Amino acid sequence: MNIGFIGTGAITTALVTGLCSANLRNLQITLSPRSRNRSVLLEKKYSQVDVAESNQGVVDNSEVVFLCFLPQQAEDILVPLRFMENQLVINLLGGTRNTRIEKLIDASCQICRAVPLPYCAERIGPVVLYPVNDTAVTLFNAIGTLVVPEREEHLEHLSVITALMAPYYQMLGEITDWAVQAGVQRKAAAGYTAAMYEALSSFAKKRPSGDMHKLADESMTPGGLNEMARRIVNEGGGYDCLLQALDAVSKRVSGG
Repeated sequence: MNIGFIGTGAITTALVTGLCSANLRNLQITLSPRSRNRSVLLEKKYSQVDVAESNQGVVDNSEVVFLCFLPQQAEDILVPLRFMENQLVINLLGGTRNTRIEKLIDASCQICRAVPLPYCAERIGPVVLYPVNDTAVTLFNAIGTLVVPEREEHLEHLSVITALMAPYYQMLGEITDWAVQAGVQRKAAAGYTAAMYEALSSFAKKRPSGDMHKLADESMTPGGLNEMARRIVNEGGGYDCLLQALDAVSKRVSGG
């Protein structure tokens, strides 16, 4: 499969890293000359990777083209390019719907929108895709856990949740610091905290109903420590703050 990337930023690097380590058959990747230092490093690291002389060279050599540049650059980059009929274009542009890409491309292409995360370099974590496409499904299943929402706006809502990465790590940091202040070695405190939350998330993923509130209830006993901790966090506005953050991010990305 011949895959091309227009734009070579951090998410392209993560995708290329994940794909090249996923043992996909007959994989060939063509990168645009943008961010040339990064492109050349990937070319040197992976035998499957080549750097094209131009964005048009990426399009000409690829069955699948990933769009990985800034949304405000879409018109300047896409309008001059000549795409092929039925070529698969995967739109990674933040806040840019597939209908916008359709208007800028000069051919009748298959267009999907996706939200991969940096962790796809390790072939872990969710990848949101809309609409479903067999080729895109094959690629993203190789580097993460695929989520296909019913509507494109649902993809946008799910992408808002990615803004909680920094707050999550901050929470882990605060918990780790608390243990360190109590005398625990930092490596042990961080390792235990991360492993506990990894186990909790793994268990939650296997919940067929998706009812996280019920999981919380099942984790408590009346008058127990988990019940006390949840009550304190709730009374302190911890959960309300999360919802406020999500609402604010959603409003910002939607232009509100």
